[in-house]
Amino acid sequence: MIIMLMIFSADNIFAQSGPKSNVPDAVLSAFTAKYPKAEIKKWNMNSDGFTAKAADGHQKFNATFDQSGQWLNTTSSVSWSWKLPSEVRAALKSSKYAAWRVDGIKKVETPSSGFYLVCVDNADLQPDGAHALVFTENKVVTFKPTGEISSAKSIQSPLLF
Repeated sequence: MIIMLMIFSADNIFAQSGPKSNVPDAVLSAFTAKYPKAEIKKWNMNSDGFTAKAADGHQKFNATFDQSGQWLNTTSSVSWSWKLPSEVRAALKSSKYAAWRVDGIKKVETPSSGFYLVCVDNADLQPDGAHALVFTENKVVTFKPTGEISSAKSIQSPLLF
């Protein structure tokens, strides 16, 4: 009897962990209106509201909505620095991070604007390769679409990006 109860409970738990579990209808409707062709892989609840991990064709992205269905932001990866807008590429090339290695790029869109996060490190610039990891700096540089750098923050590791 106990085993049957555990199996029944497990089935109910797994049935609720689908892509739409506990997501308000307003959020689901807002997502579908904004991204009608996207396929939702998973929903996560966070302090901002609900974030959908989704894909539209080959482009994967995370879209966040508040409890009432208001779109807050969408984040997607940019696979290569040459895919950045020309203004952002030019700003990166003329910045003090020009010789730094690009570890990752994310495009963030918001209702009022957007920006690009470029994760860079200077491991290749260290004179002593044996100790490069000890002295390497990792930064996330925020670029406005115009190419202007709005911030550069240190992070522990590019793996945290």
